[in-house]
Amino acid sequence: MPEKNLIPICSWCKKIRTDTDCWENIEIYLTKAGFGVFTHGMCPHCAEKIFEKRIYLESYQSICKAIGQGITLQDVLNLIVTSVVKVMNVKACMVRLLNRETNKLEVAAYHGLSEGYVNKGPVDSDASIEDALKGRPVSIYDITRDEKARYREEAIREGIRTILSIPLKVKGEVIGVMRMYTSDPMRYTEEDLKFLTAIAEQAAIAINNARLFEARISREREYLKMFEEVTKAVSSTLKLEEVLNLIVRKLPEVMGLKAATIRFLNESGDRLELVAAYGLSEKYLNRGPVDEEINVKEALQLRPVAIYDVSRDPRIIYQKEMAEEGIKSMLTLPILARGKLLGLLRLLTGVPRHFTDDEIDFATSLAEVCGIAIENARMYEQLRLQGC
Repeated sequence: MPEKNLIPICSWCKKIRTDTDCWENIEIYLTKAGFGVFTHGMCPHCAEKIFEKRIYLESYQSICKAIGQGITLQDVLNLIVTSVVKVMNVKACMVRLLNRETNKLEVAAYHGLSEGYVNKGPVDSDASIEDALKGRPVSIYDITRDEKARYREEAIREGIRTILSIPLKVKGEVIGVMRMYTSDPMRYTEEDLKFLTAIAEQAAIAINNARLFEARISREREYLKMFEEVTKAVSSTLKLEEVLNLIVRKLPEVMGLKAATIRFLNESGDRLELVAAYGLSEKYLNRGPVDEEINVKEALQLRPVAIYDVSRDPRIIYQKEMAEEGIKSMLTLPILARGKLLGLLRLLTGVPRHFTDDEIDFATSLAEVCGIAIENARMYEQLRLQGC
């Protein structure tokens, strides 16, 4: 074709270049050229694409809305599998979550499958599962024709033809696999896989949020249980040593710490003395006075002091001793009673840790209980002496 008959058209916006610097809308160009232009509607290909995208959007919204109604982890999991089956019009759906301790996939929820098929055996060695765990969706077009497929006979009895495995990822980490099953062979397009991956991402976020919620509820339940146990001990005994030992023993258990210590100011208020400790060696406890440490001085100003890395923080004097003891992070809190400073409560971890506001609030509450216990014991001692 002669070059003069060629018309340059932008591959993106479809405008026509009329000269070096001028780009014109195709309708305007044709009108100027003497053509009559009218809108005929969409070509079949465009209409199909628009309809497909609308269906995708509606399906995505329906599934996100459904799984967003769950509160507990199991609620969320059940909503995922049931809504995917309903909205995507497939035979069945199953979610398996990765057990980090065993590194095995475990059935978490399913819909549309028999118990016999669900409990057919482990799937970890399944090639499609292995690929999904690497972070990409994998489809088995027709398992009935794949003689090498694991559990082929079970799938035939279940009436399954196509199996699509999609990774469930949170912040780039695979936490499980969502599987969709169809009764007829189904070829998934690139658009289908993008859409289903987006659904899997939302499902993974919902699962992760439910896990965090349940973990927080469980943690707060443990906090409340310990708080009740300690306050009960304070009200039932006047033996200060028993209460303090209970606190330093239970805190590491409930909060996942390496150790805890309690130090009281001496009568003159110029020196901290160790009165209770748990999880630390005698060698470490006898390393020397802590009064000159900057973090201690900060805590004595009536504010909690959290240190993420004790090996590098200049507020720590005994860095070598802490390294030998395996201490990574530390939280120091003032112990008060009726506004008067009595001492310090210190929490130590064996792994680096950022203490959350909830953890600091809980530990602060326990430090207040320490103060109450001290006051009760001192008042009892005064009354006893007066009675003598």
